[in-house]
Amino acid sequence: MNARKFYFTLSFSILTFLFISGMLILAYIGSTASAEAFPGGNILGDFFVRKDPVNVLVLGGDKVNKNTDTIMVVNYNPSTSLINVLSIPRDTMVNINGRSRKINYAYPHGGIEQAVKTISNLLNISINYYVYIDTSVFREVIDLLGGIDYNVPVNMKYDDPTQNLHINLKKGQQRLYGKDAEGFMRFRKPNSYKSSDAEFKQYYDGSDLKRIDAQQSFVKEVIRQKANISYLPKLNSIINTVFDKLETNVSINDALRLSNNITSVKPDAVTTFKLLGEDRMSGGAWYYVYNGKIINNSTKDTFNAEDVLEEYFKAAGEFSNTVNTGSKAAFSEEAASGSTSKINTKKNPSNVQSSIKTQSKTKP
Repeated sequence: MNARKFYFTLSFSILTFLFISGMLILAYIGSTASAEAFPGGNILGDFFVRKDPVNVLVLGGDKVNKNTDTIMVVNYNPSTSLINVLSIPRDTMVNINGRSRKINYAYPHGGIEQAVKTISNLLNISINYYVYIDTSVFREVIDLLGGIDYNVPVNMKYDDPTQNLHINLKKGQQRLYGKDAEGFMRFRKPNSYKSSDAEFKQYYDGSDLKRIDAQQSFVKEVIRQKANISYLPKLNSIINTVFDKLETNVSINDALRLSNNITSVKPDAVTTFKLLGEDRMSGGAWYYVYNGKIINNSTKDTFNAEDVLEEYFKAAGEFSNTVNTGSKAAFSEEAASGSTSKINTKKNPSNVQSSIKTQSKTKP
């Protein structure tokens, strides 16, 4: 791999773990980028090409308040070039240190290792990598891409001074830039919610499930509009924005190995799922109680969670918290040394959710 190809591949590999559309943009750019080498030629030599599937935990939220509004597990299989995305409602009930908690409690109170352990236990899967996406990064990247044309389905009005979150979007086709795009992704219900509004309830009913639907719809539109070569000149600006605010354990070697096969990924190779359950009051708080089922967002078919997780979210290896890649220098130093320090956290399968199998359908 020559230096220029390496630069493009590595850069967009990192974007891959920022948001799912980054993976598809990489696929397009990687297949069309120039093969010219910088002076010095192949500076990194040959790398083993990873063929095993990997699971990436993607967390999105406000780093200052350490919240996690968005929780997803992304499975990438280099052998098949297929990507599967599982969204987890932030109010999902889990067991943390013997107490019932909402799943978004894990990261702010136990850091990334607690978040990985909690989600691994809930789903009985291995998680190899993670990335925490600050909402400020999302805003800046959308602005650098020139905004996204999107048909907002309903009027959206919400104000939360404690988070400095103010959403005011009108129904209809419009171009959403960073701040408004963030507002759309975070919106769940207005301050004064009327359950009798049938049109509004079609898109938003105050639940995380409807918000997940909206988030996935927006990401697909980002892919459709921006996954083309005309956005190559934006690369440097996007990378400079991303590297200074990225929290991940994806090392430079990991990114290279994963990206060797990623140029064959196509937009229709992405399948999205979400956990199913029901809202339930417990101890004075509302929780989302996972019922052992998963829905395919495209077909709306419901399946046993065990079947979907076994077939589409397998992953080899264990979680390894390497480095906080909060700067470009971290990658440069690692590339020069060829080594990283690792802290292994073994997967501890859940003894609660792993045995649930309640749906009669077969594998999707």
